[in-house]
Amino acid sequence: MSSRRILRIISWLALSAALMSAASAVWMAGKARLAQHLLDIAWQSSRHLERAVKPWQWADVSTVARLTIPAMNESLIVLSDASGEAMAFGPGLVAGDPARAGSTTLAIGGHRDTHLAFLQHLEPGESILLETLDGGTHHYRMLDSQIVDTRRQSLSIASQSPGLVLVTCYPFNAGQTGGPLRMVIRAAYLPA
Repeated sequence: MSSRRILRIISWLALSAALMSAASAVWMAGKARLAQHLLDIAWQSSRHLERAVKPWQWADVSTVARLTIPAMNESLIVLSDASGEAMAFGPGLVAGDPARAGSTTLAIGGHRDTHLAFLQHLEPGESILLETLDGGTHHYRMLDSQIVDTRRQSLSIASQSPGLVLVTCYPFNAGQTGGPLRMVIRAAYLPA
């Protein structure tokens, strides 16, 4: 086989791989955009019916709250579960019950490189809002953030008093997913 033919084959394989990679990226972006649209529709239905609604028929999760950070123009639908599969679509409920937001601590987790990436810029004192299925809006003020090494510390969440805890992997610019470090944001409940 001539070197010219080998070069053509290698070029064809490289072009095929590049096209498949580009098609995969377009497919993933399209799925993410469609998922966000379906989550928003499910949230509107959940609010109207005052009960959790699945975003699509075969979903293992439902929409339970909307988290908003006004200063950052961020608004995210919170899902009923914080499994890795669920968090591919949005942040998930780790602990607590949004229906009892005025009397218990809620914990919400999400991926550092997508839905909760804005946490790296959240400052103490900033306002966080949580809209619940019954139409209520609960106000929180960020207290602090800390980095927790899960190899040495547990992520126990005291639920006896109202508050909000947001959790994501850390550091934000890590090349590898997972790892033992978590950024934990604590926010105090502000009674109406």
